[in-house]
Amino acid sequence: MKVLLAPVGSRGDVQPQLLLGDELKKRGHTVTLAAAPNFRSWAEPRGFKFIPVGEDINTFMRRNAYMTEQHPVAALPGQIQLLREHIEWQIGDLFAADHDADIVVGAGLCYGGKMVAEKRGVPHVFCCYSLSAMHSAAHPPAVIPLYGMPRLANRALWSFITSTFQVTLGTKLNELRRRLGLKPDYDAWKSIHGSETILAQDAIMGELPSDAPGRNLHVPALVPHPDSARPLSDLLERFLRGGSFGSADSSPVVYLGFGSMPSVDRPRIVQIATDLFERHGARVILQSSHAEEQGIDLPPGVFPLDDADHASLFPRVDLIVHHGGAGTTAAALRSGVPQLIVPHIVDQFFHGRRIAELGVGPAPIPKSKLTADSIAAPLTDRFKYWSKAQTTRSQLKPAGGAPQAADHLEHLAGKS
Repeated sequence: MKVLLAPVGSRGDVQPQLLLGDELKKRGHTVTLAAAPNFRSWAEPRGFKFIPVGEDINTFMRRNAYMTEQHPVAALPGQIQLLREHIEWQIGDLFAADHDADIVVGAGLCYGGKMVAEKRGVPHVFCCYSLSAMHSAAHPPAVIPLYGMPRLANRALWSFITSTFQVTLGTKLNELRRRLGLKPDYDAWKSIHGSETILAQDAIMGELPSDAPGRNLHVPALVPHPDSARPLSDLLERFLRGGSFGSADSSPVVYLGFGSMPSVDRPRIVQIATDLFERHGARVILQSSHAEEQGIDLPPGVFPLDDADHASLFPRVDLIVHHGGAGTTAAALRSGVPQLIVPHIVDQFFHGRRIAELGVGPAPIPKSKLTADSIAAPLTDRFKYWSKAQTTRSQLKPAGGAPQAADHLEHLAGKS
């Protein structure tokens, strides 16, 4: 089987597809990854073919960082405009390559994968990582996280979003479809996202709703196999063990990181980390995917981190403060450690609410209201959440859902 995986988006969109690709390759299938150019170095060492799509995603996110600081509803018009500007680029890059796929899997902001599948006459599957992205009256759309409303209101919000999608993006997609010799699609959202879907998120985050359109498969989150966990750097190990604080140091350790989300107000986040150390006696691992601490003098109790294996790191800390991305949330749940979510965009608000409902952390905190004190409170109370976090961990499948997803793709492509 030849599989095209097309996760257009950030690391959180791409990394699960890499894991799915690993499973497919292990079974003898040929995998092609279509993603932002900076992921070439992740794909080719795995033996995947690579198609660069669009621009470096980190550059794109830094340029538009202000959108992650806005209320999601306020940010929506600007997000739609950005998508309109990049759709033609995305589809142009996808169709600049020769395709021989037997099945196409889209993820993230991939809109051209469906067109590739139609031109090839092969199945198209959309893989999403959050229940909040599934069309259902049980919850509002991820892009309008207005929770606590009745089902009728949620249904109205979904109708508004799918209609807006068709007017703002569907018209552009139909223009490109005509150029490619494809018939117009007058329900583009459903065609791409709601016809054949894999929901790759642990069932403990919520069951697949019965009113979701199309054919759907629910599998556990696409997370790395525990046996593949990478060791931590010597410097990070030393920091975790106490380092210059002495091997007997018992001060708690906080992981503070927002994944691929860049910060407009990074000095404030650095000050929060500094205050946690200096005023609350906690050591802080301060993560950034964008080298935002480069050239900044940090106190000895704050460790700057660009990247580390979550499976190796998270069980070693006392509180995980993060943005609520689907992958980070899944890794945090598997660590058995309490977590505090600071949502920035789309599905992260849903995950923050669900973590609080599960009792493995407090209610989510808006980034604008995040302070050292608001982190110190759950850190002090962490044992209130610890038992539930450990129980939740025991209910999850450590190895994730890649095998079940691969089985499903084989079946759809007639290769099982």
